[in-house]
Amino acid sequence: RPTVDATAQDIVAVMNAAGSRRALLIGSSEGGPGCIRFAVDYPDRLVGLVLWGSLAKGSRTPDYAFALTSEQYDLWKRRLVANWGGPAEFETFAPSLVGDRQAEAWWAGLLRAASSPGAVAGVIDALRDTDVRHLLARVSVPTLVLHRSGDRAVHSEAGRFLAAKIPGGRFVEVAGDDHWFWVGDQNPLLRSISEFAERHH
Repeated sequence: RPTVDATAQDIVAVMNAAGSRRALLIGSSEGGPGCIRFAVDYPDRLVGLVLWGSLAKGSRTPDYAFALTSEQYDLWKRRLVANWGGPAEFETFAPSLVGDRQAEAWWAGLLRAASSPGAVAGVIDALRDTDVRHLLARVSVPTLVLHRSGDRAVHSEAGRFLAAKIPGGRFVEVAGDDHWFWVGDQNPLLRSISEFAERHH
């Protein structure tokens, strides 16, 4: 199953293969923690970090109340496996597209082509066990945290937490319920990233 450290090393490998010395790194959803690890370990390789719909910790605890419980993760896994082959959890990730048969068929096809029930269960387990809160104070690169106000997959408070704990972190909340950045009104998101990139290029 994927780990935060493995994700960070994958970023190193891709940047090296592409001949990229420094980059603006965008970490979305469960990819955010690995990008945070990379930012801590390789700050000289980044001009900035953007976190979209992401989180520092996967599971709810008394000191981190805006995540899923372990029981909710187990239910999520069971639903995904039970509905495998169809547009599983589509209403969570892209509620504005529910009823769009073409979009639902695309998502179902992507799941089947890109993964398996066992692999997806491994990703969910890895997300459940993720905790990079101890790394946040060590992030030294400029950081922008973006989140949709009604995100059903990752609560917006998780984004606020990231921005509050990362030194100099800036939080921007945009309207909407969709977790996927390419669904819904993308203009506020793209504008925020563009302005951030111009300031820190």
